[in-house]
Amino acid sequence: MTRTRSTLISVAASGVLLAVLYSRLDVRSIGAALLDADPRLLVISIALIIPITFVRAVRFFWVAPPGAVPGMAEALRLTLVSSAVNLFAPAKTGDLVKSHFVATRGDRPAGVSIALVIYERLSDLFGLILWCVLGWGLGRPDVAGLPAAFWVLLGVFGSVCGVLILSSRAAAIVKAIIAKARPHGRFERLLTLAEGWPDLLQILGRRRYSIVLLSLGLWLGHLSQIWTFTIALETPVPFWVCAALSAIALMAGQVPFTLAGLGARDVALVVLMSAYMAPATAAAMGILIATRGLVPALLGLPLIWPYVASHVGQGTKRSSSTTSQNA
Repeated sequence: MTRTRSTLISVAASGVLLAVLYSRLDVRSIGAALLDADPRLLVISIALIIPITFVRAVRFFWVAPPGAVPGMAEALRLTLVSSAVNLFAPAKTGDLVKSHFVATRGDRPAGVSIALVIYERLSDLFGLILWCVLGWGLGRPDVAGLPAAFWVLLGVFGSVCGVLILSSRAAAIVKAIIAKARPHGRFERLLTLAEGWPDLLQILGRRRYSIVLLSLGLWLGHLSQIWTFTIALETPVPFWVCAALSAIALMAGQVPFTLAGLGARDVALVVLMSAYMAPATAAAMGILIATRGLVPALLGLPLIWPYVASHVGQGTKRSSSTTSQNA
């Protein structure tokens, strides 16, 4: 019931944001912007999601404890399945598919499996924020009402993400603080995460630095793809300006109250890009950005059932085992 309620809230939030946005825009102009786009560049730019998805799978394979994922093919399948689930579930719930797989197939504690998902998320934030702040420094985007302090705070938050994914000492300190606080109820999961975080960093070892470099390359690819959208729409924006502003829009899309970022990301794009393109063109750009999540999700849909069946089967076995023990 809780998951169903969360999904309904996310759908409603995205629907309201999109309804408000499109009520203020000329829908025909948005369609015209898409129809007038360079078809060859559109195909090339959208096709870039294929190598980007493969790199995501490589990173997952690197982050997963040794032996937890049989090989790259399985890592790619799980990445596609999580993308498919994320398309319909709020708050990146699909990432938990990978965590569940590691927890059930590996011999690692549950905390390590949970930490794996958060580690990937923090690696994404670190890479995205680094390019965002660098884009601000090199491109100096023109955004009315956005003070310089915003970029400073963003840089500080990105630095914290970097420390958390690299420093074993920081992981130990966080673990001690949370253990001393003794969280209860829903917050008890924080303790499980804190206990698994140092173990995950120990498992990764020096591979952490390779994962960070891969994450930086991954998000440079994401932002380059979005930049090609502006060229295809015949409204080219300087690369570093586009990188900074689209990164903020992507972070707005991570708000857990919307479905797959729809609505929040689109509104942010229209507002942030107002000095560089017409609102209808920015809205068209938002539609193209949405394909980045749609393509891998569609590829992952046929793969969902085997994982669901496996989960149900394991749940049935656990129930049977519990019944036998009680008998």
